[in-house]
Amino acid sequence: MNPRLIRVEWADVSGTGFSPQHRDGEEIPPEYWAAAEALLHDDLSQPPEGLRRTGEHPVWTLRRVVVGNARTWCFVVQGRRGPFGVAGACRFGFAPPGMDAYESWKCGVEQVAEPAAPPAEEPPTGILNVVLGGVLLGQRIIPIGRPPADAAWVIRRALSIVPEAEARRWSWSTCLLQPPGAGSPRVVAGRWPADFHEWEPDLGRAVRQTFAGGAVTGRQVAEYLADPAAEKSFEQLVDRAAQGRPHPGRRRGDLSLLELVRQGTGSAPPVRQEEALDMLDTRHGREELARNHRDKVRRIGRDQPAQARRILLTIRIEPVLEHELLAGLIQAQDRTEENPLGLPTGRDPGEADWLRRLAELFRQAYRPEERAGHALRWWQTRRPWKTPMDLVAARDWLLAAGLLVPDAPELFPIRTQVIVGELRRHHRVTAAAREELLHVRRPAELMRVIMEEVPPLPVETSEDLIRTLTGTDRKAAAELRILVNRASEPPVTADAGGWSRKNTLMIAAIAVVTLAAMIVILILAPGRTDDAKPTPPPTAVSPR
Repeated sequence: MNPRLIRVEWADVSGTGFSPQHRDGEEIPPEYWAAAEALLHDDLSQPPEGLRRTGEHPVWTLRRVVVGNARTWCFVVQGRRGPFGVAGACRFGFAPPGMDAYESWKCGVEQVAEPAAPPAEEPPTGILNVVLGGVLLGQRIIPIGRPPADAAWVIRRALSIVPEAEARRWSWSTCLLQPPGAGSPRVVAGRWPADFHEWEPDLGRAVRQTFAGGAVTGRQVAEYLADPAAEKSFEQLVDRAAQGRPHPGRRRGDLSLLELVRQGTGSAPPVRQEEALDMLDTRHGREELARNHRDKVRRIGRDQPAQARRILLTIRIEPVLEHELLAGLIQAQDRTEENPLGLPTGRDPGEADWLRRLAELFRQAYRPEERAGHALRWWQTRRPWKTPMDLVAARDWLLAAGLLVPDAPELFPIRTQVIVGELRRHHRVTAAAREELLHVRRPAELMRVIMEEVPPLPVETSEDLIRTLTGTDRKAAAELRILVNRASEPPVTADAGGWSRKNTLMIAAIAVVTLAAMIVILILAPGRTDDAKPTPPPTAVSPR
């Protein structure tokens, strides 16, 4: 993490005038407010009233200033309207002791400035020749000749090469809002945009007059060096700056740019791992990485996942480099309990913009079986998905990343209790229930559970359930309808006389058993003959 700059700001937020804006809970030493006020009284003041808005033009300046009894770098942002308010604002970020110009510029852009999109097309490297040549020859006013957004790119690249002792001699600005003051005798600056000239033509002419001396030419540089080997070394430094490769010699306070040029070996030095991250910010750097150093790009994804995500989200780089960064991020995900890939979980839904970009990258980089393999591994190793609720939270991302239920069914658990609860409460298929139903793989099993646990549903709800569960599969829909119809047959109830079908069947069964018993008795009874004479009954005797 980069060291924090000490930030102070002047603005008019309540209509009471341009004044210091103190933040709650922050105690800024008074010497920083005094240093900022000195800059305001010089040339880094409230934007002129005629400039209606700074808009997409970043107005940034890096200057060496006195704070108390010491000198340090100060990154200044001037703006009007938008986040700066109607009256405009000036922000000042003071670097900690020992921070060089290149790091101060980077930290100022990250911590003090508003986010600014990089140029749609990087400026030609010839602009770097002009700036580095101007420093080499000690030119007092060095014109960048490009609008503020391009100038910001050029300044960062130049400061990655210019030794610290040389960088301190100039004030570095993307755009001067007024001619240089007494505190900036030497200036490197971009040109005014067209709309600034339209709003403030007189002030624009005055600023333009500052650069009347013109830019240093390649011929002047060659005559100054007077050595073909030194010329080649200078060209290599320009190429190095265009590639975004900071020179390690820039931090030395006792080295000039001329000495740095003369130390050149005549051949380009090898790319070091620590240079690769900055190289990704430039087209020339990315071309070199894609040709010869893809392994270094993958290592950025593995060892610096936050930076890899920033680049993938904010810069459109070559697909081969996107793939290497993504592969490195996946390696980082596989080796830690943390969540460097930024996947959604039940505890953290993740950043929406990043998840959209990650899903896009995932679809482009891997075939369906590879996508399923990665996601299954993250579930099986519990990195980062540890519970079914994590998978439920990741469901939308999995679908956006191109995974389907048949690819990896275990990644799409169904919350049956949600379906049952919604049907019990609303007696219809709600959005929450439908979200679960769309991922059901065994509709008949779920339908049996619903029929057991949910009271009878309206016919239209049953039909909606069947349609949602089966889609266009007519056979499956017919099977579910049969299942539902069987379960919905009404039970046979007693008639008005108190008899029921059950009673009728019982009586019939008794009659059959009785008849069978009588037949058996008749068959087994003793036989009789027709001529058998019956025994006469006893005769009563009359008394005489």
